[in-house]
Amino acid sequence: MIIFDVEASGLSDASYPIEVAWQDSDDPDCFDSFLINPSESWKHWDDYAEQEIHHISRNTLYKEGVSIAGACTRLNTKLAGKTIYSDAIEYDQRWLLKLFDEVGMTPKFSIGSIYHVIDKVTLLKFESSIENEFIVHRALDDARQIIRLLFTE
Repeated sequence: MIIFDVEASGLSDASYPIEVAWQDSDDPDCFDSFLINPSESWKHWDDYAEQEIHHISRNTLYKEGVSIAGACTRLNTKLAGKTIYSDAIEYDQRWLLKLFDEVGMTPKFSIGSIYHVIDKVTLLKFESSIENEFIVHRALDDARQIIRLLFTE
């Protein structure tokens, strides 16, 4: 199962993706993670999110982020025909689609929720475990944490 996570400029409707990562639960060497250089039209920035949650500055995005088209191409190339899963689909899917919409591209993969494919016992264990975990709020760390909590005893 491929788990993905997105970090964003904030949580409002005007927020946008700033980091995307995915990890294959069956292969620790099969993953990707990158920062995104935001579109000039994306203005929303939550200083609290930067300082207290993800700790990624806009300046870092401008210096180290890949282009939006590059991010979409990279995702499509590596994930074509697959389904990727999120634990926060209402946010992560919106942000991924905003990325693709910005450059007029279409994802070549499907997006799903872990809550639709993982059995109830495992989800209950996951939900109780995640409450006691420190969450880094960096996309690859978070995707790996979800995998660890879902698939290890």
